Amino acid sequence: MAGCSSGSTPSGPNDGQTSASGSPAAAGSSTCSGGLKGTEPGVVRITCDGPAEIKIQAGDVSRDLRGGKCQSASDVWSAAVGVVINETGIGDKYTGPPVEVVTVNNTSTAGKATVQAVLGGKHYYDLGNAALTLAPDGRTAHIEGTSDQASDAPGARLVVDVTC
Repeated sequence: MAGCSSGSTPSGPNDGQTSASGSPAAAGSSTCSGGLKGTEPGVVRITCDGPAEIKIQAGDVSRDLRGGKCQSASDVWSAAVGVVINETGIGDKYTGPPVEVVTVNNTSTAGKATVQAVLGGKHYYDLGNAALTLAPDGRTAHIEGTSDQASDAPGARLVVDVTC
């Protein structure tokens, strides 16, 4: 997966790279979605029309992504912003411009979370070992972890702050 967001404030190796986010039904402005509508081959979902802000530091790359959405049901909580694409080649494979995405969620283990992000063309994952501090109302979260071996930057420190 990959994606991008409006209002991003990039820093790190790809300073100035625009990112996008939105939903296929309401992909938002071209600024937010990077010009994608959500119907392009390989675009799975665009999330850019929500109120959430996700700030992420992945190694030496940081982004401030706006337009995300938070969801919760029962004991499950998640937040996402960006353009999710199919990079595997199963079905329609995405071949468009670079996009960014950040998706976080809690796990069945209290105080733990997953982080999945594509920033500046690099994949960062912490698949269930990140420390999660989630506000009781689910409106803010702080997550800290380390990028897994399967990531493009193994061992990178990941810090994510979510405001819903």
